[in-house]
Amino acid sequence: MKKYRNARYSSRWDCFTWAIIGLVTVGCIIPYFSDDGIWPIIICLVALAFILLTFIGIYYRIDEDKLIVYTFFVPTAYPIAKIKEIKTTKSVLSAPAASLTHRLAITFTDRKILKSTTPLIISPVRQKEFIKQLLIINPEISH
Repeated sequence: MKKYRNARYSSRWDCFTWAIIGLVTVGCIIPYFSDDGIWPIIICLVALAFILLTFIGIYYRIDEDKLIVYTFFVPTAYPIAKIKEIKTTKSVLSAPAASLTHRLAITFTDRKILKSTTPLIISPVRQKEFIKQLLIINPEISH
């Protein structure tokens, strides 16, 4: 069990993540070539920094019996013992996931955990290893 203490998984980035970063970067370059002054460039660079920090700030940690999801570096803990099912999904629901294509939907046995019927959607790198670690802690998870 010690082997899996504090396992950390970054959120996976895909072509859509890079496309968003690319569009904002292009939007930052355009004001550079216009004669509108320095403020549009500063505003664009702040927007780019915010987007990068948002994507970098999404990661997941397995800490003993909890799945901790970090969104913009703010942690939210979910009990692994209450996870009912993990399955891949292509859902475009808003989620703490930087990827739009490599996502996992996690449903819980208790609706009070998420305060809704929608699943928790995440996109960890090394998904098979991530699921394997969750199954070691809670072998009753359906996948």
